[in-house]
Amino acid sequence: MDAHSMYIAGEPVGAADGATFTSYEPATGRVLAELPRGGPAEVDRALAAARRAFDDGPWPRMSGAERAALLDAVAARLGEHADRLARWEVRDGGTTVRKARALDLPAARAAFEWSAWWARELADTDTDGAGTHLRRHPVGVVAEIVPWNFPLLLAAWRMAPALAAGNTCVVKPASFTSVTACELVRLVHEAGIPPGVVNLVLGPGGVVGEQLVGDARVDLASFTGSNEVGEQVALAAARRGTRARLALGGKSANLVLADADLDRAVSGVLWSIYLHNGQVCTAGSRALVHRGLLPDFLALLREKAAGLALGDPLDPATDLGPLVSRQQVRTVARHVRTSLERGAGLLWGGCRPDPAELPPDLDAKAYYRPTAILDEDGRNPVSREEIFGPVLAVTPVESDEHALALANDSHYRLAGAVWSTDAERAWQVADRVRAETVWVNEYRTVDVTGPDPGRVPSRWDAFANDLDTYRTTRRVRVWPADHDNPHREVLGG
Repeated sequence: MDAHSMYIAGEPVGAADGATFTSYEPATGRVLAELPRGGPAEVDRALAAARRAFDDGPWPRMSGAERAALLDAVAARLGEHADRLARWEVRDGGTTVRKARALDLPAARAAFEWSAWWARELADTDTDGAGTHLRRHPVGVVAEIVPWNFPLLLAAWRMAPALAAGNTCVVKPASFTSVTACELVRLVHEAGIPPGVVNLVLGPGGVVGEQLVGDARVDLASFTGSNEVGEQVALAAARRGTRARLALGGKSANLVLADADLDRAVSGVLWSIYLHNGQVCTAGSRALVHRGLLPDFLALLREKAAGLALGDPLDPATDLGPLVSRQQVRTVARHVRTSLERGAGLLWGGCRPDPAELPPDLDAKAYYRPTAILDEDGRNPVSREEIFGPVLAVTPVESDEHALALANDSHYRLAGAVWSTDAERAWQVADRVRAETVWVNEYRTVDVTGPDPGRVPSRWDAFANDLDTYRTTRRVRVWPADHDNPHREVLGG
């Protein structure tokens, strides 16, 4: 086993009390790493280092071009170590090596490249003709709490724009998947990021995470995870007057209209739900399919789902590896069982694979078959709750209005898609889906390439799309010294 460390003030460190925890390889159940378990002492040291680096250090005072050069250096190291990091990502979280190589590593690198572009190109000051100056400053110390489903990628997506804006960070990855965060922060320091700018503390969310979001030295708490924990983070931040940046769960719908291209829609729905076993916040876990298309839609989707290969995630031929843990498999199975008991119908899947179907060294109890459930009224748990597993809820609809009513009858507002061969119809329906992002005739499309100097980035090809989240704007209104304010008469002067 390789040694992995926390990082505080630029140095690799263990826990002061020597505490450790074990990380397991989901596919096999074998021990992957023994990691230092941080606690209150490490959080306090990390926050002190980040606060000192922001208040007195060079990072916030560098020019954008200087920060950009170092962010580009991080991106270059991600490229140099891409294959090794991809394998760690597979062994740490259970994703497939094909996905890690084709998506996770290129996208993590692109996050630093785009953030470097922003640091160089975007002005810190705007001035209008009336003398108002808008000055953009880094927020300060950012607590970055990263989930387990995309541990390397989301650490990069949150860290890179925060650094581009001039902030300092304390990063806390999920305990399930801490290894690649250790590797990423090590590369950040090798690239020359000053000590204290990026700090890493490992440990349980109930200890490390809670202390981070409740500490007055934190200026922004950035959390990606479930709605339930996000609510706790928001409340803890509000008590301190701290800003919170939350990216929470989803129960996104694919609206398959009566005139949809069947093959394209089926392929899109398959990709939207079964990528990474559905352990994606934007997973298209609901398919609202016009009843006239439903028989052909289900037949083709069943055929394509049956062709997905479960197996060793390090094998490039594997489509689906394990879920992140046996516990997550049990959670998925419970949601499926409850929905079936309440009257939903199993279309396919709904169980673990037979151990004989997998190579002998794999843990079959960490795997779950691609599953689809017919939920006629869209009211069962598979249609209402975020499962974070390879489970698709299929509901027949009678019209576009019916599809919209079901799509919008959810407290999740993250994503969705509309499938139609009529561009105007698709646009009108998509415009009425209450979600942050809606695709038309595609799902979850992003550009994992670096920036083109001749093109301003759009929201979805700029992975570090929330740079302004990590900046604060101050307005300075300049008036001539001899200016007379006529409104002062309301106070008699």
